Amino acid sequence: MKVSAVVQSLLFFRGSHARGRALPFEDGPLQTPPDGGLDFEHLKRDSHEHEGYTDSPYINTTVLTDSPNPGHRGLTFHPVGAPGNFRCHYPHLDPATWESCNTADRRSCWIRSRQPGSDGRFYGYDIHSDYENAAPIGIPRYYTLDVAKHVIYPDGYPKNAILFNGTYPGPRIEACWGDQLVVTVINSLPNMGTQIHWHGLRQLFSNDMDGVPVTQCPIARGCSFVYKFRLLQYGTTWYHGHYSLQYVDGLRGPLVIHGPASSNYDLEVAETLLVTDWLYDTAFNVYAQQSMQPGARGVRADTILLNAKAGMNSIGGRGAAGPKDFAAYTVIRVVPGQRHRIRIINGAAGTAFVFSIDGHRLTVIAHDLVPIVPYITDSLVIGIGQRYDVIIGCPHGQIGNFWIRTHPADGCNQFRRGTFSSRTNPPSYPLDTRTGILSYSGHGRRSLSASSPNINTLPTTSAFPNISLSCYSHDQALHRPIVPRTVPQQPINPLSLSTFYTALQTYPSTVPFQRGNYVRWLLRLNSTKEFLSGQQMHTPFSISYSNPTLLNLTRAASNPSYNIVNYPYRKGNNNNNNFGGNNNNNQFPGPNPPFNNNNNAYFNPPISHPLHWHGHDVLLLAASPTPFDPILSPLSWNYNNPPRRDTIMVPAGGYVAVALRPNNPGVWLVHCHIAWHSSAGLALQMVIQDSPTQIHTVLGRNSTKTLYEGCHAWNRDLQRSDLPRIFDKVDSGI
Repeated sequence: MKVSAVVQSLLFFRGSHARGRALPFEDGPLQTPPDGGLDFEHLKRDSHEHEGYTDSPYINTTVLTDSPNPGHRGLTFHPVGAPGNFRCHYPHLDPATWESCNTADRRSCWIRSRQPGSDGRFYGYDIHSDYENAAPIGIPRYYTLDVAKHVIYPDGYPKNAILFNGTYPGPRIEACWGDQLVVTVINSLPNMGTQIHWHGLRQLFSNDMDGVPVTQCPIARGCSFVYKFRLLQYGTTWYHGHYSLQYVDGLRGPLVIHGPASSNYDLEVAETLLVTDWLYDTAFNVYAQQSMQPGARGVRADTILLNAKAGMNSIGGRGAAGPKDFAAYTVIRVVPGQRHRIRIINGAAGTAFVFSIDGHRLTVIAHDLVPIVPYITDSLVIGIGQRYDVIIGCPHGQIGNFWIRTHPADGCNQFRRGTFSSRTNPPSYPLDTRTGILSYSGHGRRSLSASSPNINTLPTTSAFPNISLSCYSHDQALHRPIVPRTVPQQPINPLSLSTFYTALQTYPSTVPFQRGNYVRWLLRLNSTKEFLSGQQMHTPFSISYSNPTLLNLTRAASNPSYNIVNYPYRKGNNNNNNFGGNNNNNQFPGPNPPFNNNNNAYFNPPISHPLHWHGHDVLLLAASPTPFDPILSPLSWNYNNPPRRDTIMVPAGGYVAVALRPNNPGVWLVHCHIAWHSSAGLALQMVIQDSPTQIHTVLGRNSTKTLYEGCHAWNRDLQRSDLPRIFDKVDSGI
């Protein structure tokens, strides 16, 4: 095959596990209603701006089939897995003619007409609906998040944390497919701004709501900001701070969007599983210390958490007395004879994890926010920022407790007690990876602790044999999206200027965001191509909090530390001509020697990078642990419905090739989700537009006015003398 149409960007992939096998998937699609919900008018309804957009040239302005003020209360139902008082509500759909079709034996269906249309087909929304083209119209969901400092003891050690509403993880935000999320974020921090990112959400025509320093100034102290946007996807994701390293200190929480699924199940476990590494010191202190050391040293975490618990790695688990009482394990309860859905998120700072449950195979139904053809595996490799939805069978008559294991992946972890590696002799496992317990209802205690007198209730189960603990997944062919995409043969962008290399820069200097000896990461073009094109792309990313790109597009384009890559906007979802893409390499190929310029030394240590795209899913044409060959490598790329997700693992020493559709105008970050790497500059920005005014035209005057007002508040906050001084920016800002 030939090179694919690829419009943007970078590198990397990490996926599920090698022992997997695909399952048959059979279900007929519903006919999308005449109003798919993704027209500009309804995306901006009740938003900051309506004026001038009814006839927007950028989107399809179809008309609702039901009146905005119907004579009924709308279709309402309780989705599986939601709290008892939670309901999905579609006010424009008459329950006399519409129904929920999401049952234990038909999870692929969401809502549908009660009677077929004149063509004999039912209208509705199901697992086959193209969520880039169609979504039901739900209701606003209101949440308030207060960002403040708290001392917590998740494993018995005190931690000066930054939390949402005083809890870790933050509150589980729940909504239904097509709802509008309205979240008021209050900054109660004493010496920092804050910004909240909604990881993996498309933010179609709402780039200003992405919650990152390139789209808004930080929320000033004592101020609030209202994030408001439509949820056009469904599945499992998370929200987290995107102001420097705040999420590493605890500013993260799960976000669940109820919708259809590609395999049937009966129940959903009560807790979303958030697996992370954990530091006892603050991330800001650790980064400042590490960044002053030359070389490729990484930050070493102290322990592993599953939600807010550390299992055997906690104080008490080792027999010592801790300053606070705690329950050692995250326990999920299941019912014998029922199929259960489990949602898993890797929200770590620097660790990829291999997830497994003793004695239970996993049916994988979605990765990130993309439903896939189900397949079965013993374990999952989950990169930082990635999410998986799985189903486990719980046989009739089953009793007992089973270990949940979150094992740091080989080559993708560093801990103070040592590095996990299954390849050393003997293997190195410095921490206990049994961080949770799956318990069949009626068996065991509600709160299990290794120091409990009833210690016999702890599991005695063993892990599956021969589970690979590699950071690289070989089973990408099993990740087949339900809604297919075919990548065209010819990209709309020059691949030579869309091939990027990760590199580490280490030398003494004064720099935009750091003083003295330091280490910075970056994405760079081929040095020869860069020179010939006159385009500079070998500067570690750094943003000025007072000058977000979205409000300074002209000036930002000339700032080399903003690392802007421009791509032309392409309307619509036609597969034939609107992809953009590129292949990317995280290693220097032979013809490109290490780049030296102005005494800036670059080299590329063999490290895997989880790259995250804001505002887009990318199609993974290839991920290889071997170096990129510009002639031979493209011959084996997959253009026929390749894996699609928002976070891709670039294998150490290898490369990834991705394609994306440039159909979402805005300023979008692309960055490594190893927190220390993004703070050290491993990022760039995609600016997608068809004219210099398109992005602001799409957002509208009121939206940009709100952003400017936020910047005025932030700049005033920087000058205040009645409060502690704002914490110095010592990193890239993201």
